Amino acid sequence: MKPASRRPAVNGNGLAAPRRLRMALGQFVPRANGHHRGPPIAATYDAASDAIDFQNHWANADAYDADSANSFAVRARLVQRSRYENANNGYADGIASTWATDLIGVGPALRMQTGSEGFNELVEREWQTWTKAIQFRRKLWCLAHALHVDGEGLAVIRQNPRVRHRVQMDIRLYETEHCQTPLLSFGDPNYVDGIKFDEFGDPLWYDILRHHPGSSHRYQLDLTPERVPARYIVHWLKLKRPGQHRGIPACTSTLNVGAAARRWREATLAAAETAADFAVLLKTMFEPDELDAAEPFSTLEIQKRMMTALPNNSEPFQMRGEHPNATYETFHKLLVNEQARPKAMPYNKAACDSSSYNYASGRLDHQTYYAALDVDREDCNDLALDPLFDVWFDYAVVAFGWLGGNPDAIGPAARSHLWDWPKHRVADIKQEADANDTQLKNATKSLAGIYTEAGQDYEDEVIKQATSNGITPEQQKQINLLLNLPKHVLPVVAKMLGYEMPEGEPTQGDDDADDE
Repeated sequence: MKPASRRPAVNGNGLAAPRRLRMALGQFVPRANGHHRGPPIAATYDAASDAIDFQNHWANADAYDADSANSFAVRARLVQRSRYENANNGYADGIASTWATDLIGVGPALRMQTGSEGFNELVEREWQTWTKAIQFRRKLWCLAHALHVDGEGLAVIRQNPRVRHRVQMDIRLYETEHCQTPLLSFGDPNYVDGIKFDEFGDPLWYDILRHHPGSSHRYQLDLTPERVPARYIVHWLKLKRPGQHRGIPACTSTLNVGAAARRWREATLAAAETAADFAVLLKTMFEPDELDAAEPFSTLEIQKRMMTALPNNSEPFQMRGEHPNATYETFHKLLVNEQARPKAMPYNKAACDSSSYNYASGRLDHQTYYAALDVDREDCNDLALDPLFDVWFDYAVVAFGWLGGNPDAIGPAARSHLWDWPKHRVADIKQEADANDTQLKNATKSLAGIYTEAGQDYEDEVIKQATSNGITPEQQKQINLLLNLPKHVLPVVAKMLGYEMPEGEPTQGDDDADDE
């Protein structure tokens, strides 16, 4: 038995409407198998449109992967322009230097986390002595600055017999142009310019040119790179895309903004100079044949404090200086702010000008900046400090004979460590101290945590306090504990520690009265 026939929708003239039109009108249209299908979804994005108004805007959009987009030629041009901008733009230079200073400060401190306090103190002392011997803090600051300007910081761990320490190891800094493969074979997916990877994507070695390609001190460039094992390389870059292996300058998105800021400044200055160059202009309402003969754009010398006769029927006037205008400062501030935005740096730091800030806005703007700095510091831990410490610790074990003198026999527990970074500076020290006191009393923060946030080792500070007070470190820890407890808890804790509390000590009610 045949299924009942379905009559198609008809239009006003009694004719069957086309299938596509009926679908567009939202009518259900039977399919060949008898099932119904709803109207098609016609969805799109404005940014995916090929409207003529935006064709030029999206003309340079591409579908390259990360390494192809950051090819050797692209990176070379970006690095050259970034260096030029930082060398000729005071704000760009200040942003790079301020960011590196805020990030590195006086340098991170090593804090060992093994079970032996004596061994921890020994390793920390030798690490600090070695970093002083090689001026490590200056080199780390330079690495951070190169990360911003060049897109990556690069260093090679090498032996140096001139280092005045038993661990005769040093790090040598290289610019990004040093790491390249001049004769890179085409079609090897595991060989990105300057870096060879294994099948898991981990670097095996780096190709380091012996001389800078742009050096003017070499008549003949050696294009045979040195293959340095990845273990002895410090390669610090900002990973922004999956599959990215080389970095680009942090100011890439704002290079043209810096150039526009300089053009805006020079154009404003040129307009002001042009207005000042013309001391007096002459104008008249008469026809040319009614005037004394005068050559167009001719000049007359004006002597100081003298009466001067002007041409007949001519009126003198001065060009009005209209630059800089009222919008100059606002527009210039926007340009500076945009240059600092890739680093989440607030305007008052980028411009060294806090005249438009109040205390609340200053704190609010710095929150995002400090959060970005903390992320960058963790990147430094993973990509620079930890690889360097691993190599240094092996050298130190051999040089000092620690733990048997064989690095291969030492497990990860003996290498456990942390890095204490300098504390971010705050504007209101008293308010921060009150906040720390409140958190200590309600047990939401510990003394060790507060010292860690300040970039200090609590154990080391306790020893200093105990030495100053003439007591043992354990006694100092107990005193610190009692000093930072709520008053109503003191009797309980004192009893636990074996101390006797004097009579009449305040209770919970006294605490409440004090608070009121």
